[in-house]
Amino acid sequence: MNSNAGNIGFSASVDTGIDGITVNAQCEQFTFYNQFADSTASTWCNRNSKIGLAHPQAGEIMFATWLLPYNEGVAQWVDPFYDAGADSHTNIMGSMGASSSTFYNPVFGRTNGFNRRQENIIQYWSPNWNGFVFRFAWTLGNNDETDNTKGHSGGTEIDPVIRSSSLAYTNGPLWLAVTWQDHEDWAAFKSGAMDTSDAESFRVAGRYIMDMGDGVSIQLAAMWEDVEHEFNGVTSVDKAMSAFGYSNFSSYNLMFKGENDANVKAQKTLGLIRDLFPKCFNEDTGVAASTDDNCPTGFGDMNQQDADSVAYYTFRMPTEDNPTTPLDESNPDANTDHDKGNAGTQLTEIDDDTGTMGNQNILTRLQAASTTDSTDTAAITAAANAKHAYDSIVAEAEKRARAAHGAGGNVKIERDAWMVSGKIKFGGPVDFRFSYADADDLEVSCSGCSGDWDQSGGDAWNVGIFYTMPGGTELRMTYSEVNSDDNVGYGQSIPGTGVGNPGNEIEMFALGIVHWFD
Repeated sequence: MNSNAGNIGFSASVDTGIDGITVNAQCEQFTFYNQFADSTASTWCNRNSKIGLAHPQAGEIMFATWLLPYNEGVAQWVDPFYDAGADSHTNIMGSMGASSSTFYNPVFGRTNGFNRRQENIIQYWSPNWNGFVFRFAWTLGNNDETDNTKGHSGGTEIDPVIRSSSLAYTNGPLWLAVTWQDHEDWAAFKSGAMDTSDAESFRVAGRYIMDMGDGVSIQLAAMWEDVEHEFNGVTSVDKAMSAFGYSNFSSYNLMFKGENDANVKAQKTLGLIRDLFPKCFNEDTGVAASTDDNCPTGFGDMNQQDADSVAYYTFRMPTEDNPTTPLDESNPDANTDHDKGNAGTQLTEIDDDTGTMGNQNILTRLQAASTTDSTDTAAITAAANAKHAYDSIVAEAEKRARAAHGAGGNVKIERDAWMVSGKIKFGGPVDFRFSYADADDLEVSCSGCSGDWDQSGGDAWNVGIFYTMPGGTELRMTYSEVNSDDNVGYGQSIPGTGVGNPGNEIEMFALGIVHWFD
């Protein structure tokens, strides 16, 4: 048996005797039933703990280890599973599906996640001003002007700071809120592989409670957020992504800057081949070299010619009768007839205006050839081989482009996510709760890439039945499921289960008992 939320705390409030000002103190910590011997987890005041000054008309300012307003300003209003459970909105919201972006508690080590209990902060809470409540927190900067030796420049001075705020409005059954948080140099301090960094997130949330009478009510809530991370002066794109927690990014190909169409992406990638692989071509014969160690797989099936200062690219389509027919440079059009296989090659011109290759789009033609019912098995096999060679070269070109242009460059990661939830009270001790959250694919831009990183989203849903006893003790039975695409790893964020493991699927069935002591 393992408890992730057995907590005990002590609080006090003392009147200072000066114009209604009180000094407030709180010390709360994990107990971790069956884990109390852990020296880190058993540290005193490792949860919401503070000492502060408060006035009824001015609000409260505190020095604290506390949940930041970005998440705390919305969590208990939009998440019916919020307290004392792993069935939480933090499975998706505030996370980026990377090993470095789980829920942060001081006793478990720093992360880049936006849902966090942060140590060494100053926080201000306003009183209720005609339904408006404002909170703001910032770190004291105990890592001021740290020398960062892990970045591209080496020795860059960074100043890790976190700022967090929330503004909420309540009017009867309606509640609305916006929250914002900024992490300056936090990824550079935590992850390395970059000179400086910045991260920012923005949330909009709302809740409405419909009172149906006789103790019956329906609560509906929704939340949307946008999260952005920027890495500046990276040692390389792939190393920065790996340091952040995306270990499989180096094997993935993104579209080049400004291009959103897959076919255009391929054509622009081909345009880099001449610059990226100068040793892979024999300029005298136009035949691709296949013996150079720096040439990726597939170059033996590709030729390059220059005709009238226009770059032509060709994929050899060998046939049994004529596997190595050379190009007819005097009559390029004679080399475009693939269907008959008489030349065994295709000469095509890249048109930058239309993104097409000559009068035949090679991707469309190869895809059609590989799925046809034609009895010409040799042609089909040749088409498949050419497509494989083509894909290999495109992949390698993109990978080398990132490496060549990545050092000292910048990387930006952005993603949107949303959540809906509800709670139905049936007029007795039983209520039903649910939530669903969905994260879009990550949008990545860098000096050699731009576009959505496919298969980098995820979703999570929770359902539960809750029973409240007369004395306030709550019994709960819940089921939760978190699904991650192949390139990211969302998970049970508060305990960190599965976070950062690409393509994971997590199911949890739980029975729980919760009691709050006054």
